Amino acid sequence: MTDSQSFTFDWRRPEHARVTALLVREQFGRGVRRMIKWVVLGVWCTGAVVAIAGVVLGDARVAWRLAPSLVVVGVLLLLFFRMTGWVHAWQVGRDDPNVAHPIVHTFDATGLQVATHSARVHLSWDGVHKVRETENMFLTYYSPRYAYFLPKRVVGSAANVDNLRDRIRAWLPGDTAFEGEA
Repeated sequence: MTDSQSFTFDWRRPEHARVTALLVREQFGRGVRRMIKWVVLGVWCTGAVVAIAGVVLGDARVAWRLAPSLVVVGVLLLLFFRMTGWVHAWQVGRDDPNVAHPIVHTFDATGLQVATHSARVHLSWDGVHKVRETENMFLTYYSPRYAYFLPKRVVGSAANVDNLRDRIRAWLPGDTAFEGEA
């Protein structure tokens, strides 16, 4: 085994969109954001029940008054959760010149080094919040909300993925979570 493993890849908008969508879902799955999500959904459902009850009870005017608001809020909710990743990926592709150049992730016993065209970051294993493996990615979180991602497509074979997973687990401090597919 070598002391480090390096992977070079080109940034892809769909991968970035998938990672952003995952991070947004995680953020709205806990804490105050989770409560906000359920309050908005509860208000929307209450409005829908009132509109339906108005129609059932013979007063369609209630439904006609509530329908535009229900449709707008419903569409905005769907768009927010479905499109946030794509909008963010579009912004990054437009504004970040680094994504036009190869990105290098190097894992070793000291941590993760991320090198782009104009920046180099070293994240020590002690500074890692958690590592998460998905079907297509390894995400190394440097906070509860933000992560560097490495697409598995650049890692190679299943054996290489297994090797990287085992190395990361061995390097992580005992109190740092590794959440994964395998």
